[in-house]
Amino acid sequence: MSYPIEPGSKGGGASADAAKQIVTRASMLRSAIENLMAKGYRLTADQIADHLKESVLAIRPRCSELVKSGTLVKTEDRRKNASGMTAHVLRHRDALIAVELPKPEPKRPTRIKAPAVHADQNALFG
Repeated sequence: MSYPIEPGSKGGGASADAAKQIVTRASMLRSAIENLMAKGYRLTADQIADHLKESVLAIRPRCSELVKSGTLVKTEDRRKNASGMTAHVLRHRDALIAVELPKPEPKRPTRIKAPAVHADQNALFG
């Protein structure tokens, strides 16, 4: 098998070694991206990484692989990413109707345990 089915490299050495090491994880990430995008979302690679709580360095190459394989399609739209550059908005090839991402639920405040006034209070009431 070869790119885009498996991660690839443009040369040998460290790049080829890295591609071999990420094969299993890459497959899992591609599957997660495909499942997310099949819902109809229109996202950049960076937005996908944010939604999946993954590094953009792990997600961007997987998106490129999915575009190359035809699973994801670049739309004509572009959006700014964290670096300030614009990136293609992607969609799943079968998701013809755009769907908005659900708004994240507001985080509930967490209760903060006040520090003990005296060191021995921690032992008694910890």
